[in-house]
Amino acid sequence: MAMKSALDLAMEKVGKIQSDEGPLSDEQRQQISDLRKQYEAKIAEKEIMMQSEIQKLMRNRPPQEAMMGMHQLQEQFQETKKALQQEAEDKVAEIRSGKA
Repeated sequence: MAMKSALDLAMEKVGKIQSDEGPLSDEQRQQISDLRKQYEAKIAEKEIMMQSEIQKLMRNRPPQEAMMGMHQLQEQFQETKKALQQEAEDKVAEIRSGKA
């Protein structure tokens, strides 16, 4: 038996979720759309804050130190972004299941 790729497994899971949930109501679609816009705005805000911090570093620190700080800020942003994306997807799942 051939092993399935992670993509194959994910696609099967998505297919099962979609088939179990049935069609979305207009209200659910609107809630999901609003939720995604809200989280996109949160992520954009965090990115702007990171860029501002990077600019401060570049102005106020020696180049080597500024670069290290920049990399740390970028890593923190990526972690925050992933957490916010996961939080949004969890809330979307709640809406889809009718629990929200």
